[in-house]
Amino acid sequence: MKYFLSLDISLASAYLKVMMSFTDPPTLQQLARRSLLKDEALAISALEDLPKELFPPLFKGAFASKQPNILRQMVAAWPFLCLPVGALMESPDLETLKALLDGLDLLLAEKNQHRKWKLQVLDLRDANHDFWNVWSEGQHTVSSSDVIGNNKAVGNHPILGGKQTTTILMNHFLMSHCPSKYLKYFYQWAKERKDSIQVICQKLEFGAFPAYYPMDVLEVFDTASIQELEINTCWDIHTLALLAPGLGQMKNLQKLIFKEIYVPVHLPRNQEMEACCFTVIFSQFSKLNKLQHLYLNDVYFLNGRLDQVLSCLRSPLETLSITRCMLSHSDMKYLSQCPSIQQLKHLDMSGVTFIHLNDTFLGSLLQRLTATLQTLKLKGCMIRDMQINALLPALSQCSQLTELNFVNNVLSMGCLKKLLQHTDKLTQLTREKYPAPDEVYDDIGDVIPDRFVQLCSELMDTLKGIRQPKKFYFISKRYFNGR
Repeated sequence: MKYFLSLDISLASAYLKVMMSFTDPPTLQQLARRSLLKDEALAISALEDLPKELFPPLFKGAFASKQPNILRQMVAAWPFLCLPVGALMESPDLETLKALLDGLDLLLAEKNQHRKWKLQVLDLRDANHDFWNVWSEGQHTVSSSDVIGNNKAVGNHPILGGKQTTTILMNHFLMSHCPSKYLKYFYQWAKERKDSIQVICQKLEFGAFPAYYPMDVLEVFDTASIQELEINTCWDIHTLALLAPGLGQMKNLQKLIFKEIYVPVHLPRNQEMEACCFTVIFSQFSKLNKLQHLYLNDVYFLNGRLDQVLSCLRSPLETLSITRCMLSHSDMKYLSQCPSIQQLKHLDMSGVTFIHLNDTFLGSLLQRLTATLQTLKLKGCMIRDMQINALLPALSQCSQLTELNFVNNVLSMGCLKKLLQHTDKLTQLTREKYPAPDEVYDDIGDVIPDRFVQLCSELMDTLKGIRQPKKFYFISKRYFNGR
């Protein structure tokens, strides 16, 4: 009986494989597209009379097969307001870029001749995938008006006062010391056409120390369109100061990230020059009226100057991240009184050493944030029992907290229990991380496994007896450092 059952299953499997090998016959649209892609001259001559519904799949096919002549003409004849070509790009390709920009040149020439034109926005961002999904195989019957409605042009950007131009949308990531051939070509093309195009860049990221003048990059963009600026590796204060004039022009900037700003190692240390650069940079903050998220991570020159940074701000922050920095008593005193943090939702001061600071500063800071604070991260701050005790009254009132992180601090078992008990009213918490108690370590700092299990289990029971936690962790210093 088992033998026959096995035979029946084998026959059924073979039958399914045979049936699956017969695919649906190609549609007329698919056949037409394949025919056009095989004959460039025919495809180009057919564009004027080509139905709108055929443009997206034909363009996608020409893009995949890298047919620049067809792409160039299709850009100029594109029947929709927006061409979200960035969604098709897995990596930058110079020849494809040239074809796209040549198509825009054809379109610009038509505008100058007062001919009818449709395309307003070339979107080079990795976005608007829905546009191509709508026109994918099996969905080609979707109304073209639906697609147009979901892909309205963002040309005539309100920042730019309504001037009718062709708009290029892009997010810009400079991850090497020098711009690639792809970017150099785009820069030169855009600079030569500044009167007829606008380049909107919502996010600009510098991921390497530049071997070029950083303001040259900003010359391409409308700086007022930049909403997020990130400098995330190994700049010195002199190079940062070169970018300062452009920073002041980013009047719609909402998120600013400075990470790993170091002492210049290639120049003699000159404190007077550093102070001048500092003033040049942070004097621009007064122009950033929409800044909401500020990240100052591993920035060496904040010690004793935090008041000069935050006092320049003209709008309340939602996020403040100051990590792996040295702060003074005066810095913490100002921070606890700063008017720009009164609506703060996210505070991260991980890696700031509090062991030498007044115990009351953290409590005073949290007391001002009890109604708004949602995430609090104090990882690796060398916080001890006395400082925890000082902030507990304020912490227990932060009713909006969803995330709490005290990992890699030196807290005793008794202090941790007290900390957990003060979270009884923090019912919004979804993620909590605490250090393993100091008692789990031996004299040389190694974890004693049995004691770790015993004490952390006891803390878990304590927490569960107070409220119903969602995700919570007790983490040893060795594990934390290993991560």
